[in-house]
Amino acid sequence: MLFRHPRPNDAFQRALRAAVASHRPAALHALLVSHGERAFARALSDLSGRVIADALSMLPARDHAAVSCHLSRAARRRWREIDGRHVPDSLYTQSASPLFLLR
Repeated sequence: MLFRHPRPNDAFQRALRAAVASHRPAALHALLVSHGERAFARALSDLSGRVIADALSMLPARDHAAVSCHLSRAARRRWREIDGRHVPDSLYTQSASPLFLLR
């Protein structure tokens, strides 16, 4: 391939990184609302553990749980290494209902 065409996710990832770097929770939440939990988690999954931890820490608890259950296993591992969490992967495969947060 002679020319590299940016993937559609590239612009979203750049916007996500910029919102995290500038510590703008409102912009981060707007990206989550406009793209959905799965796309947001997929974009986060390609980033470093530090960026994942920072992004999730800026989200409200309900959104934090909803996004974290869609992260890839590798992304969850990177996030836990940064965040010092020792939560089994099976916990993130459960529903992200409000009762899920009470565990």
